[in-house]
Amino acid sequence: MQLTVHIDDSLLLAAKKHAHETGRTVDEVVRDLMAREVGWRGPEGAASLEDERVLSVLRTYSEGRTTRRRAMDEIGLAPDQYSDFVDLMQRLRVPWPQVDRKQIERQAEIVAEAIEEASDEN
Repeated sequence: MQLTVHIDDSLLLAAKKHAHETGRTVDEVVRDLMAREVGWRGPEGAASLEDERVLSVLRTYSEGRTTRRRAMDEIGLAPDQYSDFVDLMQRLRVPWPQVDRKQIERQAEIVAEAIEEASDEN
């Protein structure tokens, strides 16, 4: 089935750029966005090509091989779209990275020292 859509020229240029950067066509981008918007998973719940690409990025994040910020950038989410990132992690059933307790303790010590130094200066 074909559909004609009227889109602002600048939006279409941005869509073409995004499609090129993600190795897809504008048709694929539009189909993926429409499917996501209406919650459609296709015949037999098949994942879209976009889901497969996003899943790969999220797995890399889950395994601790990239940062959350880089993963969000790679799937086209701005830092203020964290809730969309959480939704993707949940919808695609990707486990969250394991917490490194020792790293958290080291970071807490650094913050505590910085607070102590700041209070000594005042």
